[in-house]
Formats: sequence, C-alpha cells, structure tokens
Amino acid sequence: QVGIEEDHQHAQLLRLTHGSMHLPFMTWTAGQREFTPLLLGLYHLLPSTQQRKRTETDWVVIEEPEMGLHPQAVTATMLLVLDLLWRGYRVVLSTHSPHVLTMLWMMRQLKIHQARSQLVCEAFDVPHSQTMRLVAKAALEKDYRAHLLEFDDSGKVRSMDITSLDPGSEDERIAGWGGLTTFSSRFGDAVRKAVNEAV
Repeated sequence: QVGIEEDHQHAQLLRLTHGSMHLPFMTWTAGQREFTPLLLGLYHLLPSTQQRKRTETDWVVIEEPEMGLHPQAVTATMLLVLDLLWRGYRVVLSTHSPHVLTMLWMMRQLKIHQARSQLVCEAFDVPHSQTMRLVAKAALEKDYRAHLLEFDDSGKVRSMDITSLDPGSEDERIAGWGGLTTFSSRFGDAVRKAVNEAV
C-alpha cells in the first residue's frame, strides 16, 4: 500500500507499507519510484465517478512511461493511455522505447485497415467487455503521430515527423523508428551473417 505520512517536521512523505513494514521512498526500486507519480497522476485523471474527464485538464504529458517497467507493465500503461484518449484527453508521450512505438504503429495500422475493436482488446490481452469495446472503438478513431527530436548541424533541436514508422522507408530515421530499432537490426544482421558464414 502506498500512502502519504507526515514526519516530525510536518513534511509529507510517500511511504510503501507492507504489513508492519514501512519503506521510505528512497528504498523503493527504480520501477516503484518512477511509476508511483504516474500512478497518482492517473488516479487523478481517471475518476471512477460518472465524470469521464477532469474539465480543467485537456492535455496529458507522460515522460518515458517505460522507465523501470517490465514490458507487460508498459503494455498496461499503454492501455491506460487509450483510456485517457477515450475520456477526451490529448496525450503526449516522450519515449525511448520501441515497445511504445510498436503500440503506436499497431494502432495506426489497425485504423488504416478499419479493424474491429476486438483486435485492440486481443492485442492488449483484455476481455472484449462493453467498457473495453468503447475504449478500443474510440482508440481506433484517434490520430496518432510520432516525431523524432534530433540535433541539426548547427546544434539546434529539430523535429521530424516519422509517423509512418515505415520499415521500408529510404529515410533511416523513419525506417529505424528514430534510431530505436537500429541496434536490434544490427544485432540481427550480425547473427544472420554468422549463420551464413557458418554454412
């Protein structure tokens, strides 16, 4: 259980409690420390009442949702992102994770091919319940964009639209998903060459 406690100097501290054991914030794992603020933010943005969306908030920015998380947890977080979209928020993710871009690529491909909402549920391994059907259907109607931020020759940061995430693109920045799949491709190439040379 995560809670907020007040110390003797009246400072409020996050504490992880398990039975009689109390673990201060700095003893948590990197995943717990990174995910807890996101979780608390999501609790605020995803009210369980009849209210779908916080009226005072239109944009949600999540920086590196993959930090310290197992790929299954990243997938669950991406499902929560779809829930945010269904509720009417506009969501910006900054990431260094090919897993996050794979989800974006999948959603774009499913939308292009006018896929059934059930395929979204299958991809996330969740039941095709009435609520999930609404979230998945809304997700298939949304627009998804990907931008690479890179330094130009003068040292300024430039943005490049790589939304297509087309692995067959002539532009390596698009084909390599902003450089996130480049190492995997090189690793695969090295294995392919080793196998061919061994024959």
